[in-house]
Order: sequence, then structure tokens, then C-alpha cells
Amino acid sequence: MDKVTGNVGWCNWFVREVGVTCLLILGLFSPLLSNAQARDCPTITNTTQTSVTACTGYIIDSLQVKTSVFWPDKIELIRFNSPQTNPYERIDGVSLGELISSNGIATMRTIAFPPNTDASDKTYYVYGVVTPAPTDVNCKPFALITVTIKASAMATLQAQEASCMGSESAADGWIKLIGYQPTDRYEVSTNGLFSGQNYPIPTDGVVVSHLSRTGNPKTYDVRMYSAFGCYTVQSVTLANIACNCLPEKCVPIVIQKLSRGH
Repeated sequence: MDKVTGNVGWCNWFVREVGVTCLLILGLFSPLLSNAQARDCPTITNTTQTSVTACTGYIIDSLQVKTSVFWPDKIELIRFNSPQTNPYERIDGVSLGELISSNGIATMRTIAFPPNTDASDKTYYVYGVVTPAPTDVNCKPFALITVTIKASAMATLQAQEASCMGSESAADGWIKLIGYQPTDRYEVSTNGLFSGQNYPIPTDGVVVSHLSRTGNPKTYDVRMYSAFGCYTVQSVTLANIACNCLPEKCVPIVIQKLSRGH
């Protein structure tokens, strides 16, 4: 049965059941039927979004591609650790989910990527592909979006309690950062709250100085920002034990590594 005969037969059945004129039905639906049956290899291309950069731990707002694919076919986004020549093979790929396009755009919202615990940035390769995959081996359209997850600032937080001169406390306690980058900046808080106002790290790394023993423990939170704006927060608590012991026993040093990053 050819396309026209098939459409007329279907139309006649519809008229008997529903009572709508065959001419109206054919006029409305024939273009859709023809396009679906004669559809060529679909297209997937990039929008203006070809790359995304975010700090580790942050949720990416959206990823999107342009496409001629329409329901029931879908667009699937697949994440890879390296560039692919044929993402349909899915070698070591991780599916981020399937999408139905709207007005030629397929958009995925709120995407989480693995945390970057390395000292350097991590790049992922996200491919948009057609699902189910076209049966034509020569029809494997895709679009690539590169996603860079920035490394957080990394350093070691070191602190020294003030020394004692008999029962008196000297004002020589300090907190400093070691192993930071020259472009890193810092902010200090003693109540767990940060304003976002930050400063260049001094050349000696000391971010709090002239501390004395007060007899009460005190916690210092140090937020360190990378040049991109990603940050880590490290904390250290000084015991501040009153000076009632021998001087040589009253100069403890505390070292604490990275605690959490953003």
C-alpha cells in the first residue's frame, strides 16, 4: 500500500468513527505524517553554550543543545572523562539523563559533577546524542559541551598558642597558611560567618597574629579563595590555657589540613 492509499484508508475509517471530513483530516495531518516518514538524519548542534566552568561542589544551572529531534525520540547527555570520536559507543560514559526538546532546544537543569579533590582543574566532556540511536550507521549526530570543574584553593593551616612567661601570657600566638598560591586570598571569621570581603595573603602567610592566652578556647575559621573565586574553609581551635605551667610546656603547635571546599 502506498502512502496516499494508506492515508485515505485511515481517513475513511476515521470519518466512519468520528464524522469529520476526510479532506480536513488529510489537510491537517498529511504534512506531519510525511515529514515523520521521510525524516532525514536528525541534527544536534551547540547553542551559544559550548563550555561551562564551575567551582567544585557547585551545581551547574543548565546544559543545552539545539536539535531537530522531536518526541518520541529524545536527546541524552552523556559525561566522559576524555574526548570521544563516537559517543554512541558509550565507552566509560555516564548518562546524565534524557531530554525532550522544546522549540528545537533540549535543556537539562541543575547538574551535579563529581567533586574535584585534585590540585588542578578537572575537565569533563558532555555529549548530546539521539536516543534511541539511529539505525543508520552513517547517522550519528552529536554536540559537545566541555565542563571544567575548578580546583579549590589548597593549603595547610598552622597555628601556635601564645607562650607563657611564668603566669603571664605573651602576645606571640599566630595562625598562618602555608603552601598557598600567590594569587590566593583569605578571610578570617571567629563566629562561623563570612562577609566575602577578602585580602591578599601576606608573604609570611600569617593571617592572625599577636594572640594571647585568654583562658578560654577560641575557634578561628579561615576561608581561602582561589583566583577563580573557589574557596576552602579550614578551622583551628586554640586551647588558650591559662599560664600556670612551666614555660617549656606551654607552646603547643597545631597543624590542620584542608577541611571542606566550595
